[in-house]
Amino acid sequence: MKLKSNYDKTFQYVRKNARGLTYDVGYHLYQRDDGTFIYGSEIVQEAYDGRIGGGASVLNFHGTKEQAEEYLRSVLEETIEKLPEYWESNRDRNRNETDEGAVNDAWLIRRIFGYWPEFHDAKMLSVALRRRTSGGRPCTDMEFSIHHWGQDNPNSKGEDVHCKLTFLLEDVAGQEFVTDNVADPSYIGDLRFSRCDDGRIQVDLEPSTGFSLLLYCMVARVMCVERYSPERA
Repeated sequence: MKLKSNYDKTFQYVRKNARGLTYDVGYHLYQRDDGTFIYGSEIVQEAYDGRIGGGASVLNFHGTKEQAEEYLRSVLEETIEKLPEYWESNRDRNRNETDEGAVNDAWLIRRIFGYWPEFHDAKMLSVALRRRTSGGRPCTDMEFSIHHWGQDNPNSKGEDVHCKLTFLLEDVAGQEFVTDNVADPSYIGDLRFSRCDDGRIQVDLEPSTGFSLLLYCMVARVMCVERYSPERA
């Protein structure tokens, strides 16, 4: 796996953990007329097929272009250091393909966007856990909301539709709910729903940044699709 974005600046960084793996980093930085620095970046770990990145993000920095570039490199290096441990595992090699049919009321999303997304670059807005009793036993439901605007539509014509999508997962179970960097903005690499042989639904959220999910539930449902006005930097 190599860098794909063809950014004009590249470098390699060796992560300071037990594995000491090398990461390839590409980025582009420019300054708008109002002095704001905007950057795009891509980070790749070839051995474990890992890739994260994003474009047109605001760099929270004031100074010269040279100072901003030095600061950006430190931000990207820190991003690598904060990656969760599963990122250097084999989890991604045998992931199930997503199945729109595994999600109740999936049509609510398809009606707006015209396709079933991978949810790449969607922003995680909130996650809530609720305990309840079902059939005399305790269980837990999870509800989460994301900001999606059709940004991963392969047939996009440039018409963004900003929406808040809320999902409900009923009777969740699983051992991976990684909250590393939960205080930082969480963006989705992709979000997959698939059916298991035992009738449950697997929910597999691979992040670009922030926390990840690999859980199982009895029911996955689209609860709500509503227009959303994102905060502007």
